[in-house]
Amino acid sequence: MALLSYRLAEARKNCGFTQEQVAERLFISTKSVNSWECGNSVPDTDKLPELASLYGVTTDWLLCGKLPAAEILEVTTNLSDRLFSEVRMATYVGAYCNAKGFYQTKKALAFAKEKHNGQYRKPGHSDEKVPYIYHPLLLTCHALALGLEDDDLLTACLLHDVCEDCGVLFDELPVNDQTREAVRLLTKPEGFGKTEPEYRAYYEGITGNRIALIVKLLDRCNNVSGMAACFTDKHMAEYIKETQEYIAPMMEKAKDEYPQYSNQLFLIRYHMNSVLEALRHHMRSSL
Repeated sequence: MALLSYRLAEARKNCGFTQEQVAERLFISTKSVNSWECGNSVPDTDKLPELASLYGVTTDWLLCGKLPAAEILEVTTNLSDRLFSEVRMATYVGAYCNAKGFYQTKKALAFAKEKHNGQYRKPGHSDEKVPYIYHPLLLTCHALALGLEDDDLLTACLLHDVCEDCGVLFDELPVNDQTREAVRLLTKPEGFGKTEPEYRAYYEGITGNRIALIVKLLDRCNNVSGMAACFTDKHMAEYIKETQEYIAPMMEKAKDEYPQYSNQLFLIRYHMNSVLEALRHHMRSSL
């Protein structure tokens, strides 16, 4: 975090800008610019490219202090199943944790990276391997972009798959009891057979827990957004049906139970429904 704040101040001074001039160009307050350079907060993800452009540097230099390799840039911009760089996302999440004092999330970040090391997302249209950590990092950045600044929730985003996919026991999670329970609910039990009663029990358990519910909605939104890159039409049809049967009622429940998340739920629902409708149209057209 200190390095990010230092580079922000250094880049501004090298360009001869005052904090007031930067604030004016980005349509933000001078207080925000000062807070970034003092290390008290970090710029939102949409502001980093604007800052890089204004200062004539790259976002990689602002975040990591170095230019990205050309091959990394090519992978990041060309793969349909890898829209963002997991290195940048991890750096951003770590810096955000430092700024906000989210020490549990920062510990979970290191834990998730260690446990998912060597695992990859299912291949899509490209043969390029995408590290599995990309998925929980994307969920965490999505949560932050929606203003969900909650240490327990962000931790659950990072760890929601480690027990199910990495053989980690719940007692081994470096988290408090509240977050551990959310991860337990998000983890499909051993021997899960995908029968209707099993699905019903699984989703009902998640619906009764605030953290697990929001993380599951973010997870489904992420999976729906990327399934066109790696799902067959048959698999997409099954996933859309499951979303309608189980996720849609969860969304309605969340609206009633957690009105403090009404803005975030609107955006998640809008995004998810838009993607699903586009995919339905695609599948109807391909028949």
